[in-house]
Amino acid sequence: MELALGGIAAVGAGFFTNPLEVVKIRMQLQGELQSRGKYAVHYRNVLHAAYTIGSKDGIFALQKGLAPALCYQFVMNGTRLGLYDWLHKRGMTKNRNGDLSFFRCAIVASLSGALGAAVGSPLFLVTFGFLSSRSPYYILRLTSVL
Repeated sequence: MELALGGIAAVGAGFFTNPLEVVKIRMQLQGELQSRGKYAVHYRNVLHAAYTIGSKDGIFALQKGLAPALCYQFVMNGTRLGLYDWLHKRGMTKNRNGDLSFFRCAIVASLSGALGAAVGSPLFLVTFGFLSSRSPYYILRLTSVL
């Protein structure tokens, strides 16, 4: 149950943060693979980037890649939170006296986070492809390389 609740909460947050991800990735990729000073600066700052993307590509471009981004958030955070809850309920975070152990909690949280990141990583690759490209065929090019 915690897996589903954690995933649903992450999906809700992902809907509102996806436009920021689009802007961030587009800003990071401007001038990629070109030497410093040799590329055109398309976006001066975050607000300018959001305005430019919205006006040039359309307002819905700010939600580009929403479906894979929400799947990524659901899988990564659902796994992370669900696994932590499952291990906590099995007493993995408690010491011999039955008290919570900071060290054990940190280990369980680290393992849960690492597994969530590993499971969600392929979905992030797909999400990054959608967010960084204007072309709807980017994903086809991406899968042909893999």
